[in-house]
Amino acid sequence: MFNMLTESLEFSAKALSLRAKRQEVLTANIANADTPNYKAVDFKFADALKRATGEKSFPNAVPHDLRSLKNTHQNHIESSISGLATGVGLSTAAELKFRREINPTLDNNTVDVDIERASFAENTIKYEMALRTINGRLSTLKQAMDSQR
Repeated sequence: MFNMLTESLEFSAKALSLRAKRQEVLTANIANADTPNYKAVDFKFADALKRATGEKSFPNAVPHDLRSLKNTHQNHIESSISGLATGVGLSTAAELKFRREINPTLDNNTVDVDIERASFAENTIKYEMALRTINGRLSTLKQAMDSQR
């Protein structure tokens, strides 16, 4: 019984963590909407969750172009994408892929702000749902323990 509870909470925690990482990726895309030659990236949540829960192992989860980003000057700010790529659990769970270009721009930027905002809003709602699920399970567990006193 205790193992089932632990596994359920671990699954929810991994889902919550991946939702948070996806928010960071989407935020980076929106923040770089006006950056010339910036390529929008994202990952499929369902595939990342399967990987995070151990269903499959993918050693090359981050595209090569993102792994090779480097700061070449002391005044450069660390790339948010390269920082995310090496973040806890993301490099093994989420496979970042470049978004398909829908509306080509003159500066070769592939960010479509409308798509990014919609994805951000949807992910926010699902993040809150995952958080409420965890809180509900913990509340139920607490009530069950309190009733045993």
